[in-house]
Amino acid sequence: MTAPGRIDLHHHAIVPKIARLMRDAGVPFTLPWSLEQTLDVMGRTGVQTAVVSNAIPDFFDGPEAAGAFHRAANEAVAELVRDHPDRFGLFAAVPMPHRDAALAECVHAFDVLGADGVVLAPQAGGKYLGDPLFDPLFAELDRRRAVVLVHPQQLPGGPADGIPYHLADFLLDTVRGALGLILSGALDRYPHIEFVLSHAGGFLPYAAFRAERLAHASGAADREKVAAGIKRFHYDLALSAPSALPSLLAAVGPERVVYGSDWCAVPEEVAVDNARALDAGWPGATGEQRQLVDRDNALRLLPGLAGRITHDPMKERS
Repeated sequence: MTAPGRIDLHHHAIVPKIARLMRDAGVPFTLPWSLEQTLDVMGRTGVQTAVVSNAIPDFFDGPEAAGAFHRAANEAVAELVRDHPDRFGLFAAVPMPHRDAALAECVHAFDVLGADGVVLAPQAGGKYLGDPLFDPLFAELDRRRAVVLVHPQQLPGGPADGIPYHLADFLLDTVRGALGLILSGALDRYPHIEFVLSHAGGFLPYAAFRAERLAHASGAADREKVAAGIKRFHYDLALSAPSALPSLLAAVGPERVVYGSDWCAVPEEVAVDNARALDAGWPGATGEQRQLVDRDNALRLLPGLAGRITHDPMKERS
């Protein structure tokens, strides 16, 4: 068992009310979930508090249906948070590409549900982050100095035959969303939004040199702009420790890295193996650097969550 104290910023919870919503909407699958198993997995992976970030694909027939589903799903997770305020937080889902519905849900999530941030897909309505489609929502998020977890979906063109989309397409979707934010200037226009990229940013840190040099060579953006943009993001470690750590730490350093489990979208042993790999596979890390990644970076991003947590197990061990 990993020592407790981690803050998990990439965590899913298909609570019973959401499972019913999915069945009623005709979604052909759901993820098995129970509070008992979730708390057990959190214990095995050293997670004290997990922020639920249920990314919802746009499978709805119009903005009214999308808005109603998102409202009910967010309220179901908010109920879990109210019942366990020191164990869970909420990154609310908003129904893009329906801008009016997305803005309404954003306001409701923050002002009524007390959300800690929002979760967005890298693309909606065929447009990637950075497109003017997102400007009204980004203006509101910037005003609120919000945290946004960018969680991938299937690519607009669909998966390749014989290659499950979650093996490679999710990573490319995240990279496209991140580069859209950089190249469009959205990071400069909305400087108060803190973006967290899922799965260590896909392969963006690994390809940082390529992105910086070729963006400049092709006239898409100055090299310095791309380099600064890559360092602006935060990166979670869901399904990414330890193989992504060398590139990630070389690109941005431990101050921009947060822990993520991807539970319950992955089997229990995958979440446990990822946590154990992080414990064992970061040679040369200081205790302070581990504390940043496991806990302190997340709590700095989410002061409201920090205020709900009653104790720090890591300090109690020292």
